[in-house]
Amino acid sequence: MINRLYTLFLSLFVSLVAYGQTAGTIASKDAMLYDSSRHLYENGNKLTIVSKDLEWPKGLGGSVLTELQQYLTAFFFGQASDSYDAGWKKFESLQGKEVHAIKDDTGRERRYYDMGLRCLWLEQGRYVSFLARLEERNEIRVITQKYSYFTFDLINKKVLTQKDVFNQTRMWQDANIRSQFCELLDYMANTHTADSIDWDHLPNQFALEGQNIRFDLGVDKSGGVYSDVTDDMVDVLFSKDFKRWMKQKVSTEGNTNLPMEAVYTTLPTDSVFPEVLPQFQGNVAAAIGQSLSYTSITPETTPVNKTFVSFIVDLDGSLKDITFLTVNNIELNRAIAAALQLLTGWKPAMHNGKPVACRYNLPLILHFQ
Repeated sequence: MINRLYTLFLSLFVSLVAYGQTAGTIASKDAMLYDSSRHLYENGNKLTIVSKDLEWPKGLGGSVLTELQQYLTAFFFGQASDSYDAGWKKFESLQGKEVHAIKDDTGRERRYYDMGLRCLWLEQGRYVSFLARLEERNEIRVITQKYSYFTFDLINKKVLTQKDVFNQTRMWQDANIRSQFCELLDYMANTHTADSIDWDHLPNQFALEGQNIRFDLGVDKSGGVYSDVTDDMVDVLFSKDFKRWMKQKVSTEGNTNLPMEAVYTTLPTDSVFPEVLPQFQGNVAAAIGQSLSYTSITPETTPVNKTFVSFIVDLDGSLKDITFLTVNNIELNRAIAAALQLLTGWKPAMHNGKPVACRYNLPLILHFQ
């Protein structure tokens, strides 16, 4: 099924219009998985519930980003792996057998994992920034609660540290500059911080966001209290190396494609060409349009170009493995992924009279009127 992708062209207006269906194969340099799912595992007397809300980069600019995969899989799954698939499979294998329902959960020990990964910014060819959150708990207490604001350098393939970005002498030893820096963060905080900030250890975690930098203030255990400041406000704190890195030319062109196994999370095991392709009951374009949030999608902030999204229509008509093969607009992709997750009414592909899982590909073209 890898090379059998089915396409449906959409134009997004205030209402959506669907065009004819054709077959084709997409060669992708970028891939971002949007996984919002819940899983239940049974292992003896233990039940494990895993909730995932992940925007996971499977590759950018033709690179599978092994260093970033290892950072993320170690954070979420407890051990470094070279890909999301490998890390998730190792984690899953430790939880027991996945089930969809249980007959009797009386007296069972319960363990909960809540995983969240939000892409904050993508500067094509230069860096990508995230907020990662993980909470592990049982019925009595929180076992693990952690978060990470971070920026991954796409040029040098590493997570940026304070020493990579800031002049350490000015940051820590110049009393006047440091005092102004702390006052700035206090003033720009997204909520009232009272006296809960440990000023002596700021900056804690941080993430680059275009012309802004987000500084975590370390108040809570989820990264919910922060200050967004513009680059010009803290320019005096930047190191010479960081300024050179920001001016370094990057190439976003080229013909390097990601390997197919890196692009998609899982693929149906049945590779037989289905006799009947997946079908949506009704107008799929209108259905997506009704659920699509236009909150931050404007002509000024949203480039008009084609967005490729791929997903599997499963045996029961549900959608899984929503993967974007273009990652040029994070906000738009997030809105489309959320709309797709709300869709009902898909009929699965059929082969020999039986439903089969089938990957479906949607090129989306955004227009404003």
